Amino acid sequence: MDRVWLFNALQLAATGYAFWRGGAPERLTGLALLLAALATRMFHQLGAGEFVDVEIGIMTVDIVLLGVMIAITLHADRFWPAWVTALHALGTGAHLARAINPEVIRLAYAVLSVMWSYPIVLLLAVGTMRHARRVRSRGWDLDWSRQDPTLP
Repeated sequence: MDRVWLFNALQLAATGYAFWRGGAPERLTGLALLLAALATRMFHQLGAGEFVDVEIGIMTVDIVLLGVMIAITLHADRFWPAWVTALHALGTGAHLARAINPEVIRLAYAVLSVMWSYPIVLLLAVGTMRHARRVRSRGWDLDWSRQDPTLP
């Protein structure tokens, strides 16, 4: 249970930092990660999270989050969202592996679907820090790839 509290604290800190110092991609990613964590927590309280069978509710949350992260990656003028998307795709793939082969060990399924959350939150914090540094040094930083650099 301590790891859940640790993750929640890291998630809230990274999201708060993204809202305080981040640009639009950091804020959207922080919001998406926070909403996904809350939705996952809701499914856990409804009895999911035993990893005996494919966790349909959690898998749905992961697929929606993956779609959001793909959209952010395709439009953001940043590189770090690609890493977040790739790591989250690995976790989402654990659901697919369990669906294809029910013999996948329960512990492996649980670890593979959850372990990527920690580096993802760390990447959000590092991405926010780098954005804040660019804003300090240049006075601006583009949020989206097709944004006019003359716009505020």
